[in-house]
Amino acid sequence: MSTKPTSSADVETIFRDSMASLASGVVVVTGTAPDGSLHGLTVTSVASYSANPPSIIVCIDETCNSYNTLTQGSHFAVNLLRADQSGIARKFAASSSNKFTQIRWTLWENAVPVLENTLGLVICRRSGTTVHGDHAIVIGDVIDGYTRQGQPLVYWRRGFYEGPGRQAVSE
Repeated sequence: MSTKPTSSADVETIFRDSMASLASGVVVVTGTAPDGSLHGLTVTSVASYSANPPSIIVCIDETCNSYNTLTQGSHFAVNLLRADQSGIARKFAASSSNKFTQIRWTLWENAVPVLENTLGLVICRRSGTTVHGDHAIVIGDVIDGYTRQGQPLVYWRRGFYEGPGRQAVSE
């Protein structure tokens, strides 16, 4: 074990490389702004939070266009992507304002936009938001949703994977 002090640049590299080595499911978090505009972004930092009440946490970067909608809105959706939906993940990872064009979606109750044909869906009522560093941690109480059979889209080592040993094709 090294006793040498670690510089802040070393810590950042260790952090980024370590997190890249952690495989994560890929979701698209969606919501509607007060002006009626639709917002969404691709997220890999999502986790179960509590079983009672059933709730999840989602981490949102303060620089994304959807930040205010998702950190201040009353409801949001977590759309669990299927293995063959890396194109949707890429689309919602971009900074474009036209993310909902050329994909199938519908409005759920509480005017929450949801993507069609996903592996699963979790509809949440936002119950809390806390800010740490450059991200907000949004807590959502689960109020509805569904799951389907299929394989999840996975993000690992800075790439999308459609299944065991199969990296997604870049688009």
